[in-house]
Amino acid sequence: MIEELLAHHILDHSFNISLWGFNLPITQHSVYMFGISVLLFVLLLIFAKKKGGRVKTFLEMFVTFVRDEIVVPNLGEKEGRKLTPFFCSLLIFLLTANYVGMLPGARTVTSNISVTGGMAILSLILILGLSIKENGPIGCIKTFVPGGVPKWLVPLLFPLEVLSLIIKVFVLAVRLFANMTAGHIILIGLFSFIFIMGERGIAYGYGTAGPVLGMTLFVSILELLVAAIQAYVFTLLTAIFAGLQMHSH
Repeated sequence: MIEELLAHHILDHSFNISLWGFNLPITQHSVYMFGISVLLFVLLLIFAKKKGGRVKTFLEMFVTFVRDEIVVPNLGEKEGRKLTPFFCSLLIFLLTANYVGMLPGARTVTSNISVTGGMAILSLILILGLSIKENGPIGCIKTFVPGGVPKWLVPLLFPLEVLSLIIKVFVLAVRLFANMTAGHIILIGLFSFIFIMGERGIAYGYGTAGPVLGMTLFVSILELLVAAIQAYVFTLLTAIFAGLQMHSH
């Protein structure tokens, strides 16, 4: 019972909706993603129209932080300012999705590898698009060949460099997915330990409950920190990889 209550945070289920004979890929996670996107759009639009207030001041500080600490140092002043809205949207969406998933009865969309994989592919498109814009199509291809490399090594290094970029993006997806899933799995394991000990006797079960609840509280607080860190890391690494690909020599 406890396992089911916790596992629903990371499991996805299809609604099996059909339209003209075609099954629509609408699942609980896709509904949550759409809901989070609409909620952020409406709330940010409302706060943007306000002339002042603490929330708007906080949002301005948030945008300034993303621009000055993440985007501009990696992409440069010109491209950094243009892409600040994208990276702000990416970071605030990930933060909201991670924290919504911790609410009772909610779903953690970032615990779905399909979701994080899709976001990683979006990062890959951005990285390659910026490289093509900065260096041109031929120049983008040349970025996969380190400067000063002998010509006979190019056929070996080129596929390795391409594979290296793909692995970097793949790791973005796996890191976010694994960290957001791990916290719930740990909680499931901790609660299960109470019932495992309870099978040996009621005293064992009650005796285990106290320490387990204490560890559960600690893990839950740790999850709050991990949710913020993983959202920040995903955004930061996307900017770093894009900058490296743009200015590769």
